[in-house]
Amino acid sequence: MNLTEEKKRLVESLGVYFEQDKLTAPLAGRIKAILIINGEHGTTFEQIVSELGAGKSTVSTHLNNLIAQGNVQYFTKCGDRKRYFAMQPKYIANKIQSFITKWENEIDIHKQILNYKINYNKTNNQNKLSLAKHEQSIQFLTDSIAFFKKENNKYTE
Repeated sequence: MNLTEEKKRLVESLGVYFEQDKLTAPLAGRIKAILIINGEHGTTFEQIVSELGAGKSTVSTHLNNLIAQGNVQYFTKCGDRKRYFAMQPKYIANKIQSFITKWENEIDIHKQILNYKINYNKTNNQNKLSLAKHEQSIQFLTDSIAFFKKENNKYTE
């Protein structure tokens, strides 16, 4: 397999992975894949259109959305009128922060359920509700958040 075929396969594979986000359209996922593979030196609009074989207006729309979401940045190079696109340097840090926020919300939900079950158990002596799964989930999520906050510092420095 030559590099061009390998890159196409990789772009498709990453694009499908990004689609799992549900907020990422198929073409936007492939644009992100190209930008990640091509690296921080940037990729021109024309290169993206050429590699994907997509329409200019469609690529432009998805690029603008990715920029607005904070996933992609653009820059120019001295003496060159083209815009170059690359993933935001803090893309991974932002992704980790979104996981942390989601897990903090899950902790709140588990705490609410746990409080309800504690109150229920106080008034019902026969059919006690188990608290263990919620306590375990809260502990797991708390530990995970602490780990990822520590690791996320590597991406924000």
